[in-house]
Amino acid sequence: MQTQPDHEYLNTQANQGQEPINNKVPFLDLDSSGDALEDGRVTNLCFQRFRMMDLSFFVFNLIGTGLTVITLELIHYDQEPEARKVLLWVIFISNLILMGLVVVRNAAKLKWRESKGDMYGGFSKESLGISLEILIIAASPLPFLDDYSFQFENDFVEGEVYYYSNELLCLTLAFRVIFFIRTTLLNSYWHSNRTDRVCSLYASQADYMFTIKSLMRNQPFTVNYSAMILLIVVFGYCLRICESPLNRIDISSNDFSSYANSMWCVIVTSTTLGYGDYYTRTLLGRIVMSVVCILGNFVVSSMIVIITNESYLSTLENKVVILIDRLSLKKQMQQEAAMIITVFGRIYYAKRHLDFSEEQFTEMNKKMKKYAMQLKLTTRKYVAARALGSQLEEINSGFNSLKENLKQTSQLQEDLIKANENLINKIDNK
Repeated sequence: MQTQPDHEYLNTQANQGQEPINNKVPFLDLDSSGDALEDGRVTNLCFQRFRMMDLSFFVFNLIGTGLTVITLELIHYDQEPEARKVLLWVIFISNLILMGLVVVRNAAKLKWRESKGDMYGGFSKESLGISLEILIIAASPLPFLDDYSFQFENDFVEGEVYYYSNELLCLTLAFRVIFFIRTTLLNSYWHSNRTDRVCSLYASQADYMFTIKSLMRNQPFTVNYSAMILLIVVFGYCLRICESPLNRIDISSNDFSSYANSMWCVIVTSTTLGYGDYYTRTLLGRIVMSVVCILGNFVVSSMIVIITNESYLSTLENKVVILIDRLSLKKQMQQEAAMIITVFGRIYYAKRHLDFSEEQFTEMNKKMKKYAMQLKLTTRKYVAARALGSQLEEINSGFNSLKENLKQTSQLQEDLIKANENLINKIDNK
């Protein structure tokens, strides 16, 4: 005996099945607001403020770096003490402003992250980053240390060997280059508020490493050459500072007072050539060159990888090469066949008219055999190239058929969803 279905039960099941359909949200709806995605206008405004604070930091960092380089020249040659004192005070004031901008910049970054729903509490990486930035900025030439120096012993030269205190503090400019690189990455196309939102959809993190990877993928030669130039300039500068105490006494053998010689030594060392015409004689200089050896190997090896990857043909380029090769082989076959016909015609004509001697007949037969062998080899190459082209076409046709099957499967899923919706509507109507 059949019983009538419970209409209340059917309505409850239909409403439960229909609820996710009425409330479904598009997967890549970047403009939707709610708990899943933030308000794009608010986060974009906060990101622009963060970028503006970073550009302000960049400007004052550039001013401080330029003044420090000028001050280093005055310290190295012990010239213009009054002008040097003024520059040191200007550097000191700009560094104080720069420390304040570190706090303001990171506050703007924290505000941007909070607008996206990321909350920070307690001691975190952000706090550690702020402390390191302030420490790097504070370790700059100071007007209070202008008259201080300390001596050390060296086995290569005789005499008083010493560093100026502010001379050593100028080495911190190598760390400030990281700030310039950070600003460059922050203002690139691959580091923006939109990039961060898209990365969050795919469970990725839009950090500086993601920006570097994106630039390496799209502009590999530019990134690698820029890294090589930075390596040469920055460590050439550091090497000149580290070897300056010996340059004050003896510049006959290793004259590192010249930027050109310092950069040449970095180039030779980073490329593992090591001519030995210039070499370091201080402990700090050897530490710098050890770092150059490690970083230089990374840069040079990455350049080899980039050149190797760029030398590979893409799928379409490979098709073009195969087609051109087939056309070239076909033309070569025609030429060789024409040469065989020509030689055969000359032999046939000479036999009928007895114009050739026996030696000439033998020579013409050798030529015809040679052209016949060449035609045979060329024909085999043409057949192999044609077979390779057909294999690629079969693979492409296989991918196309697979793509078509995926489209059909997707269409079938959509039809099933529509059928389920219609069934639920019919149950509701009953």
